[in-house]
Amino acid sequence: MNLYFISGLGADKRIFRKLILPESYTIHHMDWAPVTKTESIESYCEKLSLQIDQSLPFILVGLSFGGLIAIELSRKLKPVQTIIISSFCFKKEVPAYYILMGKLRIHRLITSKFLLRPAGLMFRIMGAKNADEKNLLLNILKETDPHFLKWAINQLFSWDNTWQPENFLHIHGTADKLLPMKANMNAIAVEGGEHLMVYSQAEWVSRILINNLKSAPLNLPNKI
Repeated sequence: MNLYFISGLGADKRIFRKLILPESYTIHHMDWAPVTKTESIESYCEKLSLQIDQSLPFILVGLSFGGLIAIELSRKLKPVQTIIISSFCFKKEVPAYYILMGKLRIHRLITSKFLLRPAGLMFRIMGAKNADEKNLLLNILKETDPHFLKWAINQLFSWDNTWQPENFLHIHGTADKLLPMKANMNAIAVEGGEHLMVYSQAEWVSRILINNLKSAPLNLPNKI
């Protein structure tokens, strides 16, 4: 079974490197493609879909903003399972202050330079506590494309999804400061998990994934 991992805003495959999964799963890390300022999320996902081998059964795993992308990809493709981590599926799962910011377009006033600036506040919000986690976040921020970040934030605040993929799994941390866990999230809770829990609590996230990963349907051939 192929697993396609989609990272969060500005992140890359390094965020997933501590996950331990069975050898029966082949891991692929999707790369963010260049984006134009006015490009829609649907158009962008069309480009990303070219990285997926649809001739074989596959599972999508999206982290944070990558969760939105995983859901959008699932509209067009037919994954065996769609998994989101530290993300959301519906606007009702988003804190009211984010919705207000979106309506007032306050997020457009925040510059990419500010968001990419390493600072203690950023570490606290993301849940980076030790030197290893802070160093990872610093390196990711330094290498983030500011144009992509600005586009992705606009998509994040305007996304109003009402559809849930089949065989859907949501994993969320109870201590996530960036996207607090809400009671209406139908998610498996990771106690004390923060936004970077896929890295900082990789053992727990790995266990949840292993216990919930779907197998290819028996009536599907290995190849089409």
